[in-house]
Order: sequence, then structure tokens, then C-alpha cells
Amino acid sequence: ASELRGMIDRSFLLSERHKGQHNRADRSRGHPTLLEFERVFIKRMAKLGVPMFAHCVYRGDAEQQSLYARGLSKARPGQSAHNYGLAVDIVHGTKAWDLTRKQWDLVGHIGKEVAGSLGVKVEWGGDWSFYDPAHWELANWRDIGRSVKF
Repeated sequence: ASELRGMIDRSFLLSERHKGQHNRADRSRGHPTLLEFERVFIKRMAKLGVPMFAHCVYRGDAEQQSLYARGLSKARPGQSAHNYGLAVDIVHGTKAWDLTRKQWDLVGHIGKEVAGSLGVKVEWGGDWSFYDPAHWELANWRDIGRSVKF
């Protein structure tokens, strides 16, 4: 419970700044299933008083290459679910990525619960050896990605 208490920020949740954060990610090429997961997950966290938002959904090749070159992603262009609108990075409204491991574990638990309730199969980056706890992707994104045309 102390993990949750440390993430709650009800006044920020209601702020104009937080409302603006929800417009940050490019969702134009986001897969409908992923976008529904994101919407319900963020709403569920808000009910708990935790301001979360999607930092990134779709990411183009140039941005992917830049992140790879800087060591911020293990994926080259075309190798990330973000390149197909099949992943979302969800971070805290004021702490961004700066949550404790236990807080991220709680976020992961809630996200998996939400995915299960929606019948959506996701992979969480917090379960990977390359720890990326803000990252959620559709479990079968490689199969879907091959058929996605923009």
C-alpha cells in the first residue's frame, strides 16, 4: 500500500498540465486493441489517484534509430512494436520513469489485470531482462505488424 501512496497525486491528476500530457503520444497509427488497453489502464490508475499517461505509441524509423544509437532502445528501426503502433510506453505524470521497482511492479500487476479483463494479450517490459517497465506491447505484435500497412 505504501507503493501506491507514493504514486498518488490527485491534484495533479485534475490539472491542465496532466490533461495536456494525454495529447503527447502519436496515436494516429495506434492499433485499436492497444489504444483500448491504454485508455482503460490509464483510467484505472486515475481511479486510484495515480496520474499516468502514454508517453509514446507510434514511433517512426528516424526516432527509433536515434533511440537505438543513444542506447535507449535495444531495437533498430522496424524491430520495435512502436514502429507499427503496437506498443505503448505509460509513465507517471510527475515522476515519469522515476518510480521504485516495487511501484513499477504494482503498475505491472494492475496493467496485466486490465489486459486480462479486456481479453488482450500483452507483454510487459518489466518482465524482460532489459528492464523497460513503462513499455507494454501486444503479445503477437510481430504477426500483426507484418500485415499493417500505413
